Amino acid sequence: MKTYKNKLGDTDTLLYELGLVALGIGIAAVLLYFFTGISVLSLNYPCVFNKVTGLCCPGCGGTRAARALLKGQILRSIYDYPPLIYAVVVYIVFMVRCFLYRHFGIRKSPDGAVIKYMYIFVALMLIQWVVKMVAQLCFHYYWFA
Repeated sequence: MKTYKNKLGDTDTLLYELGLVALGIGIAAVLLYFFTGISVLSLNYPCVFNKVTGLCCPGCGGTRAARALLKGQILRSIYDYPPLIYAVVVYIVFMVRCFLYRHFGIRKSPDGAVIKYMYIFVALMLIQWVVKMVAQLCFHYYWFA
């Protein structure tokens, strides 16, 4: 059985490779739009959580935020789903640092540090969800259309 030795830690390697897959999917979506005019972000799938409960889900606003961010509307993106900007910045920093470490040996962050950033993302997601739930249930203010 062949073992795979790498310079990055196991968690960072897995996340880096998943990040490359995500980048590939993003590039494919851009090429699809460029050559066919089909925008993946324009497809509207109903949120099952919202349809069943009538409440917003923890990810409510993510697609709208991604659309706004791609249009350069950063404040609108933050309004719709604040964790998205954080996730994009962490993704870019992590991928660049792993690339530099893998290919040039430039120092990387400690192994597993990205897990801490994921916990921060989950906390941001839950905080924004609670704020949206309070706004919806107490003040009848709805973020979603």
